[in-house]
Amino acid sequence: MKQLTIFTHRYNQLLENYTADAQKVGGLTIRKAGKQNGVKFFVSCLVSHTEPAFIDGLICLLVDIALHENPVYQNSTKLRDMAGDLKGTQLYANLRRGIIRFLKNNQTLHLEGYVAFRMKEYREKLDMMSYSLIKKMKLIRQD
Repeated sequence: MKQLTIFTHRYNQLLENYTADAQKVGGLTIRKAGKQNGVKFFVSCLVSHTEPAFIDGLICLLVDIALHENPVYQNSTKLRDMAGDLKGTQLYANLRRGIIRFLKNNQTLHLEGYVAFRMKEYREKLDMMSYSLIKKMKLIRQD
C-alpha cells in the first residue's frame, strides 16, 4: 500500500463515489478527507496501485472528468455512449499504463490537472469523434 492524496476543485461528488467504491473492493483505505483552504476537496488514502479494480475505477473516474470537461460531451448522451466504445482500444491500454506509472512515482494526484496534461491523446480522440459526428450530421441535413 502506498500513500496517495487525490485533489479536485469541481468533482467532489465523483471523487466521493469513486473512493467509496474503491474502498469496498479493497484497493483503497481512506485516512482523511475534506476541504483544504475551503477550495479543494481532497482524499488522503493508502492505495494498492497494482490492484486491477482500483486502477480500472480510477481510469473510469478520469474518463468521466474528461467527458465533463468537454462541453460537447456534457450535452450529448450519444457522444458519451460513443466514448464508451474506446474501452477496448490501445488508447485505453495506454491510459492504464500511464496512470500506473504515475502512481508509482507520485504521492499527489490532481484530477483536473491529470486530465488536462496527461490525457492529451484521449482528449484529442474525443474531439475527433465529436467533430466527425457533427460533420456527418451537417451532411445529412444538406441532403
